[in-house]
Amino acid sequence: MTTTESAPETALDPTKVNPAADCEANRTTNFASRPMTGDEYIESLRDDREIWLHGERVEDVTTHPAFRNPIRMTARLYDSMHTGEHVDKVTTPTDTGNGGVTMPFFKAPTSSDDLLKERDAIATWA
Repeated sequence: MTTTESAPETALDPTKVNPAADCEANRTTNFASRPMTGDEYIESLRDDREIWLHGERVEDVTTHPAFRNPIRMTARLYDSMHTGEHVDKVTTPTDTGNGGVTMPFFKAPTSSDDLLKERDAIATWA
């Protein structure tokens, strides 16, 4: 393709790389310093994404029987980082320098201690 030719119709639209970017939950809150809550996570999945299962479009992935339970479990994970007696075990400071927190399992380990923290966080949450 030369510089004067246009991209084919199937080219990825760089403004739509993240289909959830326009979701209300993602527009109104800055998650840079804190993880989403479970409700915010579920709401972020209610957007214009297309999910197809066995040839049929899934209208709402959050309520469909094939997806609702794993989504609810992930929402529980997000909620555990905000409330409950084990918040300190299931959160760790991010390495971005913004003062935020994340789950140890979501952060790349740099030592064997980090791996143990990941294991303990998952065991505590489960």
